[in-house]
Amino acid sequence: MRLRNYTAATMPEAMALVREDMGDDAIIVATDAGGAHGPCCVTAAVEDNDDVPLGIADSPQTPSMDPATRRDFLRQVLTAHGLPAHLTELVLRDCDLIDDRDPVMALAAAIDMGASFQPIDFDTQTRPLMLAGIPGAGKTITAAKLAAHARFAGKNVFIASTDAKRAGGLEQLQAFTRILEMDLLAAPGAEQLAGHLDAIHAADTAIIDTAGVNPFDDDDMQALATLAAAIDAELVLVLAAGADAMESADTASAFAAIGAKRMVVSRLDMTRRLGGILAAALAGRVAIANVSINPQVADGLSRITPVSLAQLIIPDDDPEEPIQKKAAQ
Repeated sequence: MRLRNYTAATMPEAMALVREDMGDDAIIVATDAGGAHGPCCVTAAVEDNDDVPLGIADSPQTPSMDPATRRDFLRQVLTAHGLPAHLTELVLRDCDLIDDRDPVMALAAAIDMGASFQPIDFDTQTRPLMLAGIPGAGKTITAAKLAAHARFAGKNVFIASTDAKRAGGLEQLQAFTRILEMDLLAAPGAEQLAGHLDAIHAADTAIIDTAGVNPFDDDDMQALATLAAAIDAELVLVLAAGADAMESADTASAFAAIGAKRMVVSRLDMTRRLGGILAAALAGRVAIANVSINPQVADGLSRITPVSLAQLIIPDDDPEEPIQKKAAQ
């Protein structure tokens, strides 16, 4: 399902944009007529059978709720997922703008208002992708997944590792690239990496794995920024799901300060509390690119949307189950 906001001077014009872009099957999630001089906004959704993020678009609908019940339910759900109170209130404030009585769709619309979703697309990606994050975040397996996806799409892939700190780090990625019949370059510094600019530019896709850094150490972060600048790489944060929400937000903010605009969420399959993902996206201001839902390299990374993330946060539709138990799942 795709969810989008449309803005126009009048409501008929906004609705016309919805029909033009999404067709007659579009579902109107919310409308805002604006003030005396403000624009009119429409939030609409449509099923997209060719793009089913995480394979959960067919999940049963949650029960319809009146606004007060929906707000109380969502507060308990978000609190159970570890989202801090001030961010929970921001999400609930946006949910209050949504007319839909389905809490999943209301939450999806609120997430769409506060967070960005920008999946990696190898057909349009022009800059090298440099994966960065704290030690143990899953950068190496993410690099292997991206390389596998690009290779299976028929791309000529350049892949390198600058991880000379961690014992076995280079060997781990080398084991994956050997299976994919790709050569792995070891480039421990900016100068060594810049020496391969011709090969990087000649490839369809360039993926660079890096050593884990301390996001609150100025020297570590400056060295990482220098490394990315050496080849004009796009820094992509790899953030493990399940971490403390405010720690995740602070980490995302630190990487955003040196140029990271997107993040890949790793270990989603081993996480039941998703407050860290929301906090990083909402407070850290880093867009969600893709997620990893299993450790298998060949399966690559999955795309996620506001609707599929909301479905993960509210996975159950049993109306007889107490809200407290539903929120704790």
